[in-house]
Amino acid sequence: MRFNNFWDYRRILFSKGFASAVWQSRKNVLAYGQGRPLNAGPYMAELDVTYRCNCRCQMCQRWQDLRNNELRADEYEALATELHALGSHQISIAGGEPLMRDDAFDIIRSFSGRGMSVNICTNGLLIEKYHKQICNSRATCVTVSLDGVSADSHDTIRGVPGSYRQIEDGIQRLLSHPRSSRPILRVRMTISNQNVNEIQAFYRKWDGVVDDVLFQPVHHCSEAYYTGMDENSLHLDPELIAEQIDATPLANDGYLTRLIDSLKTCGSFPHQQCFAAVLMARIDPWGNVYPCLEQHVSIGSIRETDFRNTWDSERVRKERRHLAADRACSCWYNNTALIGHYGNLLQKTRIQSLWDLARHNVACHTPAVFSDKNSKAAPLKANFSIGI
Repeated sequence: MRFNNFWDYRRILFSKGFASAVWQSRKNVLAYGQGRPLNAGPYMAELDVTYRCNCRCQMCQRWQDLRNNELRADEYEALATELHALGSHQISIAGGEPLMRDDAFDIIRSFSGRGMSVNICTNGLLIEKYHKQICNSRATCVTVSLDGVSADSHDTIRGVPGSYRQIEDGIQRLLSHPRSSRPILRVRMTISNQNVNEIQAFYRKWDGVVDDVLFQPVHHCSEAYYTGMDENSLHLDPELIAEQIDATPLANDGYLTRLIDSLKTCGSFPHQQCFAAVLMARIDPWGNVYPCLEQHVSIGSIRETDFRNTWDSERVRKERRHLAADRACSCWYNNTALIGHYGNLLQKTRIQSLWDLARHNVACHTPAVFSDKNSKAAPLKANFSIGI
């Protein structure tokens, strides 16, 4: 951990409910490994509050889903009460573009007001308009998507001319608030073969400006993401990534080096044990519950029964038994969001699991990267994570 990031680290480690959530999650992981019912809810939950979006990204088709009857603010209030009671701690407010909802900040405060750590995932186009509301929402983190180091590449990929400049202005507006009164601010670049040659320049541009610089590899195994890109863009060239990170601090990133090695040897992401429906859950705008971001068969609906009953249902238990038997998962989310690392860390001794999970939690929220025990990576000011 970099000492100058201690404040961000302390904010999370000593946040309300963090230690209890880690302890409950450890019980979940141990119960999962022994085939017993879980004791608590998911440590992390992604809430896709809308699929409406003001971008037209090449790699995402969610904005085309125009179904009505999204979950209401009062339904999210009830969900927040349930997740808090179940010991959940890390909440991602995503979409689509979540800030397009008129009640977006009511939803955010439903969770942040109960002491849960909230990350707002946004394309950044509305930050300048809502920067004051963002700072008053008590969100822990804001993650802004930028897919290039210049307007030429970003605006082409995102499908909105002028968006790069608008997002930059919004970032500067948010940075104008005192550090103690604004959320942690991260920028994240989705790497494809269209912008892989900009990794180094992107890192150097934003390192030291925002609180964290993230990179999320594009992938070809999801039904919900990156369905609009051609095959050439979806298959990353590990040599190009290695060339970009050479002679930069990124070369010491534990996850990235494993990713490059895996792409070279088997053409996929590294295999790790899966903890979907154990540490993770996703809920779409209409209340359907999924084990994680990558699995797209619903395991229940919070409009048909409450979340607790869905989480404890025989259908979900069957899914967990299936995942436990399969063991290894190479999906993008299990790797980029450190889900596998969370689960493995929680199987350690009590004190060690709390300490290491806190450090990995910071890797998803602050300018630091913590590698696994076999990596020689030093703490960095960038990491390859989707980070909830």
